[in-house]
Amino acid sequence: MRGLTGPLLITLAAACAPLPPVAPDIPRSGPFVYLVSHGWHVGIAVDRREVSPAIWPESAEFSGFRYLEVGWGDADYYPAARGSIGLALKAAFRSRGSVLHIAAFDAAPPEFFGMSKIIEVPLSRRGLEDLTRFIHATNVLDDSGRPVIVAPGIYGHSAFYRATGQYRLLNNSNNWTARALAVAGCPIDSAGAITAGGVMHEARRFGRVIRGGAPWRDVPAGGTEQEACR
Repeated sequence: MRGLTGPLLITLAAACAPLPPVAPDIPRSGPFVYLVSHGWHVGIAVDRREVSPAIWPESAEFSGFRYLEVGWGDADYYPAARGSIGLALKAAFRSRGSVLHIAAFDAAPPEFFGMSKIIEVPLSRRGLEDLTRFIHATNVLDDSGRPVIVAPGIYGHSAFYRATGQYRLLNNSNNWTARALAVAGCPIDSAGAITAGGVMHEARRFGRVIRGGAPWRDVPAGGTEQEACR
C-alpha cells in the first residue's frame, strides 16, 4: 500500500471490490510476469529462474528464492512505516529521491499475495530480457558495483534500494511499472497509467486475469482481438 501514486489518489483505497476466485490454468508458452496490485501501486513479479544474472546482476542477491517482486517509488513515503498526508504531498511535489523495493519469496505470487488483484502477462524471451534490463538500470550502484540498501523491505525477504528517476505526481510508481511493460513490448500508454487501476485495466488487453477482474481474453466492447506483448 505504500507505493504512493500521489495525494489526489488517497480516496481510491476504499474502492477495492471483493476478489473472485483464481482463474484456472490455461496452456501458455514462453516466460511471463505477474502484475500485483497493492491498491496504491502495481508491482511486477518474475520467476527468478527465468532471469539472466548477466542482464540483471542484482537478482543474484536473492539466489535462494524462486520469485522476485519489484516496485519503484518515493524515497521517503514508500519505506515509511506509516504514511501521512505530509509525506504524500512531499512525494508528489518535492520528492528528494526514489527507491526500488525488491522482495523475494518462494510461494507462487497468487498464493503469496493472497488478497491482491493479479494479472499474468506473457512475454517473449527478448521482452523479459528488456524488462529486467530496465529494472537493472533503475538501481543506483556503489563504487564496487553493488546496489545500495537504504531501508528494510515490507514483506518477504526484501529491502529498499537507492534508485534512479525523479518521483513526482505525474511520474509515479504506476508510470514506472507501465514503462517497464512498454519496454518489454506490451501495448500500454506509460504516460497515462497514473493509477494502479489504470495499469491493471490496460493490462487486461494483453494478460490473463488471475484474480480481481474480468476473465482471460475478455474481448473489448469494440469486439477487436486483444493486443499482445511482443
